[in-house]
Amino acid sequence: MLDDLLKSLNHAELTFIAESDYGSDVERHRDALKQLIDVQHGVLTRGQHWHPYEVIELCAQSLKPGHEREFTVCTLLVLRAVASGFDTHTDLDQKRADRAQDYDGLPAEFRDAILDAYQRIDQ
Repeated sequence: MLDDLLKSLNHAELTFIAESDYGSDVERHRDALKQLIDVQHGVLTRGQHWHPYEVIELCAQSLKPGHEREFTVCTLLVLRAVASGFDTHTDLDQKRADRAQDYDGLPAEFRDAILDAYQRIDQ
């Protein structure tokens, strides 16, 4: 699901994610997000902890009404980053507990994709 969602993000959704760092470096974050999607196929690499990973993490911290797609994409990217070893700091048990209400508030398709991603990592 993540790859399909990434490819379907529009300019407004990318901008919303890019603005997650309190509006700082929006263009740079958006450009890094575009590269992550168009060139890297959603796989973060060394040197991307600030641009774009900072805004990805921040967007995945809380569900904003009307931005369920952005929250889902960012959450799935964080989970992929943890699974790949790119992110060695996120405590997934804590994240799952902290975001449980947000996950419950998502459309079933998005919620299930996130919970499935957690389950794959746990195995």
